[in-house]
Amino acid sequence: MEYQEALDWLLGLETMGIKLGLSNVKELLSRLDDPQDQFRSVHVAGTNGKGSVSAMTASILRSQGYRTALYTSPHMFDFRERIQVDGTPISRKQLCRLVQEIKGHFEDMRRARPEGCPTFFEVTTALAFLHFAELGAEVAVVEVGMGGRLDATNVIIPECSAITRIGLEHTRYLGDTIGKIAFEKAGIIKPGIPVVTAEQSPDALGVIRSRAMELCSPLRIVAEGVDFKLLDSSLQGTKLVLLRNGMEVSLPLIGSYQASNACLAFAVVESLRGRGMAINDEAVRKGLETVRWPGRMELVGRHPDVIFDATHTPQGAEVVAEELHRLVPGRIFLVMGVLDDKDLEGVVAPFAQIAWRGYAASPLTQRAFSPLRVQQAMSKHMTEVEIADSVVNGLCKALREAGPEDTIVVTGSIYTLGEAKAWWDAHEGC
Repeated sequence: MEYQEALDWLLGLETMGIKLGLSNVKELLSRLDDPQDQFRSVHVAGTNGKGSVSAMTASILRSQGYRTALYTSPHMFDFRERIQVDGTPISRKQLCRLVQEIKGHFEDMRRARPEGCPTFFEVTTALAFLHFAELGAEVAVVEVGMGGRLDATNVIIPECSAITRIGLEHTRYLGDTIGKIAFEKAGIIKPGIPVVTAEQSPDALGVIRSRAMELCSPLRIVAEGVDFKLLDSSLQGTKLVLLRNGMEVSLPLIGSYQASNACLAFAVVESLRGRGMAINDEAVRKGLETVRWPGRMELVGRHPDVIFDATHTPQGAEVVAEELHRLVPGRIFLVMGVLDDKDLEGVVAPFAQIAWRGYAASPLTQRAFSPLRVQQAMSKHMTEVEIADSVVNGLCKALREAGPEDTIVVTGSIYTLGEAKAWWDAHEGC
């Protein structure tokens, strides 16, 4: 099997849609000799910040010398980004071999019971766990795909569970209230296993606290002023103090909210220490100060400043827009493309309200809102909006029109960023 053939087969499974539940992925993993049982793990759920917390935690563990795996989704540019060991994505050769192996089990399951056919995310999760086991990963940081309770990743028994800030998302599948969504996220909590969480709304925290008490799982809530203190936040990065050990840390990631994410990652580390894993403070510092998480308030160009951000939820948009309003002194040129399963108005409004000119685009997927729909949403909050033929076209228009003191923001979806980043890396300018 060639790489493109393997990738096409995997991505073709997306047409099956989303089927929440664990029975199919458990059967598939059982056929593969349960690779998820061959390494220790950390499980990360939430709405905003779970990718950053996962990346930070993995970076700390690598800095300590552990052979560390990282599973995240979706990818921005290359499918292989989802599955990494020690910062290196799965190789094309390895992916082809494992897809060939999994495909045989997939076909057997489909013949035996069509309704038991694994979905794209279930197959990808099994692929990741098999790769981690074969490469001898000592610990894997696993980001939940959707929700938690019925997410395919919820087959692991982690050393620690982490839940980042919760907001309304995927309401078609997870529920239409914060409490219902928190119930799904709290489904990753395991009996007796420590759980750490960021500060939450009362509804979300009540659900998490109740579930932790029910399962006798020690719960820690990371709070500013108690666990960390923000020292500085600029386009150069974020500085904070971890108050439990007095360590000052300089993150390369932009956004004051990254201080909370960093402290949540540190809380995970402290839980792992309590579970017998040796992780010293120097590894914490090095891991946080060298973490890379592309596409999250990522400054990729100067004069004008060009920022890529993958925000796609209303809550995330509000937070990022507030940060941009605080950090950016000049005009903001906004390039947006949003997927049609998202809250278009909720994602667009916070950004449009701070932008001087907008470019409405659509990433190359049938799941995206049309540029016209995006333009209509943006026009409710700003007057200078035009339709772009593509994300890249919108970015080029912004680069031609923005002055050296202005800022261009590309946002709305990881798919939008993937197209912008691929072009930027190849051209870096019009």
